[in-house]
Amino acid sequence: GTAFIVLGEMSKRVIGWWPVNDRMCRLRIKGRFFNLSIINVHSPHMGSDADDKDAFYELLDREYRKCPKHDVKIVIGDLNAQVGQEEEFRPVIGRFSAHQQTNENGLRLIDFATSRNMAIRSTFFQHTSLYKYTWRSPNDTETQIDHVLIDGRHFSDIIDVRTYRGADIDLDHYLVVAKLRQRLSEVNKIQYRRPQRYKLERLKDHEVATQYARELEAALPDEGELAEAPLEACWSHMEAAINAAASSAIGYVDRVRRNGWFDEECQAIWDEKKAARDKWLLHNTRGNKESYKQLRRQQEAPPGRVGVPGHGTAVSLQRNAQVLQETQSIPDWLHAASRNVPG
Repeated sequence: GTAFIVLGEMSKRVIGWWPVNDRMCRLRIKGRFFNLSIINVHSPHMGSDADDKDAFYELLDREYRKCPKHDVKIVIGDLNAQVGQEEEFRPVIGRFSAHQQTNENGLRLIDFATSRNMAIRSTFFQHTSLYKYTWRSPNDTETQIDHVLIDGRHFSDIIDVRTYRGADIDLDHYLVVAKLRQRLSEVNKIQYRRPQRYKLERLKDHEVATQYARELEAALPDEGELAEAPLEACWSHMEAAINAAASSAIGYVDRVRRNGWFDEECQAIWDEKKAARDKWLLHNTRGNKESYKQLRRQQEAPPGRVGVPGHGTAVSLQRNAQVLQETQSIPDWLHAASRNVPG
């Protein structure tokens, strides 16, 4: 399958996302001068039927044509294609592929890139072979089959492509990073802060419920003051009174980390596995490979524990389980609410 992970401020720039099928999806990001259309793909492998490969590239071409005309168009992913260094393909493939000759899947990729005036930028940058290979096969052969393409008009926007072998992503592929020179749109800097929740279960304690009712009664304004105030002002007074009484008498639910299950033991296993992987990549011996696989199996074993999220909900503004009716006055409802606290 294919997917996009969009983090932090970047998520606010997402214009749209389209899951095409299990081999393709498309993302559109808002830029300052040009928007970006990125197609993430997983091409059929070399042993697949020719019909499957033809269908894949027909679909890719169709999705490419759906991208707005003036967008920066980028194709990324596992193309299962080895691109060579042939002279006749230089304008499309550059001079620095990890391979000398282009295989059949590579020719299909070059045909697509040529038809759409794209360049395979992942083979344009001079790095050691160590930083070109993107996949390690089961027999430990390394190849460059993951690629990054960009339309010719924005050729220079990609300033580097290389693999980072140290990034442990638990796959037989290495992490491929493309550096993009692009101005993105400004986003709203106002950050949303999740409101804290009250420990409502404490209201089952009679003493706590009594204290809450007493503090709510004391915090509520006089009925005459509320009757003369505008509706919005009444609501503001009511909200402030409820929050003040609840925070004092009930208290807040403690914030719990989403990944509360990931403790020091999990971190130790992760660190040990990463060290074994780095050792295997540095010295490719059978013993180092088996040690890494053993630690990987240990990490994937069920931990037997899960994080328990905090409980609690917002205070429900109801009277005897009925929402305030339009014909009911706010002052009457407010003071009735303080007398109907469970206890």
